[in-house]
Amino acid sequence: MSEEDDRMSDDDRMIEEAAAAYCARDPEYKRVRGLRGATPSFDRQAWNEMASMGWVGCRIASTCGGSQLNFRQLALILEQYGRSLAPEPLVAVGVLAAGVLAHSLNDANKQWLQRLAAGTWLPTLAWQELGAEPHSVEPIATRVEARNGGYVLHGRKRFVPIAESADAFLVSARGIDGCGLYLVDREAAGVTVTPHLRVDGGTWSDVALQDVPLGTEALIANGPQALESLELALDEARLAAGAELVGLMSGVFDMTVEYMKVRRQFDRPIGSFQALQHRAVDLYMQVEVSRAVLHQTTAVFDASTDPRRRALAASQLKARASDAALQVAKGAVHIYGGMGYTDECNVGLFLKRAMVLAAWLGNATVHRRRYGRLVDADPNAQEADADEVRTPLQQEARAFAESHFPPEWRFPPYRINLVKARPWLRKLYQKGWGAPNWPTEYGGMGLSAHDQVRLQEEFDRYGIFLTPNAALNMLGPLLIRYGTDSQRKKYLPKILSGEMLWAQGYSEPGAGSDVAAARTTAVLEGNEFVVNGQKIWTSDADHYEGTFILVRTDPHAKKHEGLSILLVDLQTPGITVRPIVNLCGETSFCEMFFDNVRVPKENLVGEMNRAWPMAKSVLGTERIMIGHPKLARYPLELLGRLLRSRGLWNEPVARTRFEKLRLDVLDLGAAFVRVVNVLEGGGEVGPEVSILKIWISETFQRIADMMLDIGGESAVLDEQEPLADGTSIHVAKQYFLARPAAIYAGTNDIQRNIVAKAVLGLPQ
Repeated sequence: MSEEDDRMSDDDRMIEEAAAAYCARDPEYKRVRGLRGATPSFDRQAWNEMASMGWVGCRIASTCGGSQLNFRQLALILEQYGRSLAPEPLVAVGVLAAGVLAHSLNDANKQWLQRLAAGTWLPTLAWQELGAEPHSVEPIATRVEARNGGYVLHGRKRFVPIAESADAFLVSARGIDGCGLYLVDREAAGVTVTPHLRVDGGTWSDVALQDVPLGTEALIANGPQALESLELALDEARLAAGAELVGLMSGVFDMTVEYMKVRRQFDRPIGSFQALQHRAVDLYMQVEVSRAVLHQTTAVFDASTDPRRRALAASQLKARASDAALQVAKGAVHIYGGMGYTDECNVGLFLKRAMVLAAWLGNATVHRRRYGRLVDADPNAQEADADEVRTPLQQEARAFAESHFPPEWRFPPYRINLVKARPWLRKLYQKGWGAPNWPTEYGGMGLSAHDQVRLQEEFDRYGIFLTPNAALNMLGPLLIRYGTDSQRKKYLPKILSGEMLWAQGYSEPGAGSDVAAARTTAVLEGNEFVVNGQKIWTSDADHYEGTFILVRTDPHAKKHEGLSILLVDLQTPGITVRPIVNLCGETSFCEMFFDNVRVPKENLVGEMNRAWPMAKSVLGTERIMIGHPKLARYPLELLGRLLRSRGLWNEPVARTRFEKLRLDVLDLGAAFVRVVNVLEGGGEVGPEVSILKIWISETFQRIADMMLDIGGESAVLDEQEPLADGTSIHVAKQYFLARPAAIYAGTNDIQRNIVAKAVLGLPQ
């Protein structure tokens, strides 16, 4: 997904281009290497240049001399900054320290902010302590007491950035009134700095404070305001660090892909080896999903000042970016081989910086746990959906489901067949909600991608779990784009109402994911096609009314040519449907046999012999819908219910696994919205859409794997297990159901091949 997909304003684009140009001045990373282990570990001249460009004062109000960029613009700069591995403390000073001062703003602080924005004064925040709960803002060991009309400070802080070259420390300390923030001069009596060299060549320091005397003017904030200022500034810094990590992983990934194209082994580029191609696609998915979460997070921060919403968004991003950056950097070292393990290879610089940034301000595990605690404190806060902030559409959806969806179908142990769900589909149609993604002129809701996801979330929360609707998700969009007026008038209302359910007829025996290898023939005789052949994996065709099939209408054309799409009534003479029993013991799979089946010519969709572009469009639409986070969201809900029922909700190991899966699903939601937004803007989504399908299907499988693990002996019983909340679960069926998720709509292995060649440009 390109940057154009995000509809940047002209101002945003100018900021990004300027940042890219500035950060590209050290393409061989010689400056970065030269500053490793130096004191200071950054370039003062570069810092002054950044100040003159407004970067240092990026989050400072213009009234205090800052440039006051929004968070989206800040992220655009920091993505480029991360690619360059620049060692200057832009986040530590320009976001974190500046944020503490800005959120504690008083008349005295304005002068400090002006000097900070100008680049002439470098403060750094000292807030972490030995013995304190990791990343808690509550100081324990560092204390302050009133003495001689001022204060005396004593304690010890850890992991303080640029402490050896800072001008002052912003120190959190506990006093009679609770937490306070104090400004301490670097040269004050009783201050001792002990630097510790990081793996990337920078430093974090211990700062010992032994009876440090302070005047009353040193107090920046006290009590609840001090804690609030710390929390707000830390979450802004976590967003900024996440943006830098996204840039870092993007930079090392691009470098690695180029290396794969030119490095040769066994007389061919290593990028042509399928194993390495698949590894590269997995790294690409990490980059793209992380970037989507970053864009979602900046939107939250720019739209809301609610601390809880920001905390959730910041932890979601920091968890994703920290984990992904390490995966991408480690993967790059592996692909570079032995050279990647040498210090002279630049990928090692990226790995070391990723290690530092991933750990700073809380690593992935810390923020997954924090996210879980925030949700537990207020379950509605997970998506900021407390009643007072739920959108009118969401409120209406909740009320509608409460009134019309059968209570006995809520949270079923296995998804409900569409034939059984026809009454619900009819009610949605009557409401005008049959197709959230269709244009309104064809009976759809015309919702934005964001609203589509939010509507589905409401239905998910109510426990609505239906089998996928191929007619709604694939055939409808196909007819809207390529069908005739008469076809649209005849079929679209019946699709919306559930009156006519359709099976997809693409796959054939022996062809698998090679859809273009279709051998089912259709010969035009007068005003009818005569169809002969076989289709397989046509879900629920034994219960549905129609099928849309890919047929070969020109047997002499090339493989991807001479194909057509026909609409076929399954009651037509000559059709035999044979159900296939799957691992669940269900007959959802079918194979269809066509023996001289006569189909009216008017049932041809689009042009004859020109179906391949349409078929690809349908497959793309299918992968978008299969890539919808709802595929895994409902099983995740069942897993949570199973953990609570077994008394494992607060067991650390199980909860850590669950939180990782929960954020995997939520992060995919950000990428899904981003893809659909491209379509809504009139753009074309290319083969990169396959990452949605790969990500969510494999997440679904990991969820099912955990269900089986937690379930133990009960999980292998072929029966429903009652849960403590009155619902039930059939773990084995969920486990079986997850298996084909990575197979249908083109196996994930084939999708990785497509992305490797069509998106990454790796050699054949």
